[in-house]
Amino acid sequence: MNETWILLLLILTAALPVMLVFCWFHLRKSSVTLLWFLTALIAGIASLFVAALLQNFIPYIRAQGGPFPVFFNIFFRVAFIEELSRIIIFIPLFRMIKRRRNMDLPFCAAMGLVAGLGFAMLESAFYGLADVTVTLLRAFTAAPLHAACGIRAGVAVFLFVRYPVKALFLFIFAVLIHGAYNLMIVSPAFPSALAILVAFTALFSSLPFLKAGDREHGNSY
Repeated sequence: MNETWILLLLILTAALPVMLVFCWFHLRKSSVTLLWFLTALIAGIASLFVAALLQNFIPYIRAQGGPFPVFFNIFFRVAFIEELSRIIIFIPLFRMIKRRRNMDLPFCAAMGLVAGLGFAMLESAFYGLADVTVTLLRAFTAAPLHAACGIRAGVAVFLFVRYPVKALFLFIFAVLIHGAYNLMIVSPAFPSALAILVAFTALFSSLPFLKAGDREHGNSY
């Protein structure tokens, strides 16, 4: 089996969370139609390439004693840049959506969730080229993490005009969650189960954004 077929198989495996979320949206009669779902998925994939491009301009600092290189690489070069890439993609995406339909916070949160899964899907597939077992593991660990951060990034873009401080808080919180997850993954000092717990806790704590009402914007976040 050549690498193209292997990559397609890995993408299909990594797409399992995407399929589950689409079925969940369908069952709860979400306002995110198939067209918008696919649009968000493509936006998430695009944000991966934006992140990779930005990371090319930031040197990887090799650990030479002290915690700074580790924290710089994990929290800034990876977590901050990947979350920034979502914002870069969401701004024009949400402007386009606004011209075609009414926008509310739950819709933007849902689009962020799907975009996060799109990012995780392709990233997990590429990781899987080195180790196939990694794809299935990441499909149910990294996918919840990126979904949770995607929700927060989507909500941050939606709230920015009216509530810039709250939007900035959500973005920073997404970066910290993302960085903490990555730190627990790479550091032998933390059990892997703790990283999984962080990912799912972040996801479930972000789900209320999917059903938040407009009246809550000024008080809850």
